[in-house]
Amino acid sequence: MPTARLSLFLPLLASLLFATGARAQTRTYVCPVDGTRVTQVGGDGQPAPKMYSDFEVPTEAYANRIVACPSCGYAQWAAEFERAVDGSVTAYVQQNLKKEARRVAEPRIAWKHFVDLMHFRHTPPREQVTALLYYTYVLKRARPGGGQDYALEMQIKAIRTEVLNLLFTALKDDPPKSERARLEWLYLAGELTRLTGDPKRALPLLDDVCGLKEMAGHLVGNLACEMADRARGGECFEDYHGGVVDVTTAKPPVKAAELPKPPTPVQAEPVKAVPLPPMERAAPPRSSGDGAAPPPPPIPK
Repeated sequence: MPTARLSLFLPLLASLLFATGARAQTRTYVCPVDGTRVTQVGGDGQPAPKMYSDFEVPTEAYANRIVACPSCGYAQWAAEFERAVDGSVTAYVQQNLKKEARRVAEPRIAWKHFVDLMHFRHTPPREQVTALLYYTYVLKRARPGGGQDYALEMQIKAIRTEVLNLLFTALKDDPPKSERARLEWLYLAGELTRLTGDPKRALPLLDDVCGLKEMAGHLVGNLACEMADRARGGECFEDYHGGVVDVTTAKPPVKAAELPKPPTPVQAEPVKAVPLPPMERAAPPRSSGDGAAPPPPPIPK
């Protein structure tokens, strides 16, 4: 997907990923829950980003922003993974995450564990926004090429809706200090609103940022104008690396029970055998003594 047309673009993560990608390394961590030694390949070990960012690049670097234990299922930002945890977290991990611990090699499972723990710990809204957006990137990579997975699209939509609620809460209770950052927040809120299927509500948010695009910055400002045009046309589609997705057109798969049943074939009644009348035997020829007709005369030579 061309980077010039990326939706939800914010430049912070771009520089972060490209700058740290060259320093990616293999590192071993010690799980603070059960002491398991966890080796992560390709992790960058950078501190957790405290501001939301959204930049879809052809890399899976964001999958390695966290570390997950394959023994107990505990997951945390890479730079914070080894910090001590209290008993309540340990109990939560053992009761809720251990059953799927062996699957944390799958980014989708590792990030699900991380997000579940983030909710349990009541992480501040700003950090939740960052983590949840990263989670959507991991899920977006699982989209089937040339197709659409209804359950996956509904999961992404639900996470984006949660991000929207957190963004509006943060804008009210803990707004950014600079006007440019505030416009970036508004752009993200508008674009997420459009992508979750409400272009009419998204339009004024995107239009406001478009009208101040010089202050918002070249990339965010221009994207706000482009996405505002899409919203104005009632469009909710999203460009991604494998094609285009529109959450409003996603349909659940038809269950077998819902398929129309083929008509039951009419069983033809078996043909009954009609008894044939008894055959009459020809009467045997009678001899001349019995008054039978005389034999025919011989044919003349």
